Amino acid sequence: MKFAALSLLMVFLLSFGLHAQKKVKEHDLKGHWKMVFDFDEDFIEQELEDQDIPWLGRFMVEGVSGFVLNILDDIDISMEFERDNKLKIIVNAFGEEEVEYAKWYIDSRGGLVLDDDDDDNDIWLFDHGKLYAYERENGHLERQPVFLKRVR
Repeated sequence: MKFAALSLLMVFLLSFGLHAQKKVKEHDLKGHWKMVFDFDEDFIEQELEDQDIPWLGRFMVEGVSGFVLNILDDIDISMEFERDNKLKIIVNAFGEEEVEYAKWYIDSRGGLVLDDDDDDNDIWLFDHGKLYAYERENGHLERQPVFLKRVR
């Protein structure tokens, strides 16, 4: 009986480990990646509740949240991780294409950092073949509703 319980526990732990976030390695970044925003009005409402925003500001943001979500449907952001930690960012918005460059690196914990801003709390980790954005908050990682998926 103990053997069966131990076997079941090991299967559970192994399957849980397979679904955990995976550290990023440079060779895994090859290819063309598309950014996907995976949030809805409920996410925006929850974020507003977490912030200390006056009722008038909250009312205004809630009023335009659907509009913002519709605009995001018309914006495509893709990325290519190039040599020497150079990141090519291609933005297609409303029929116009713009190319920008930033830096990227892999931190000591295996998290991908896109160095286009000064926020060192944001990292990207693999989960089920996609690069998900995580925010370090109070010693733990909180998954954000944004991910990169390889398109080629």
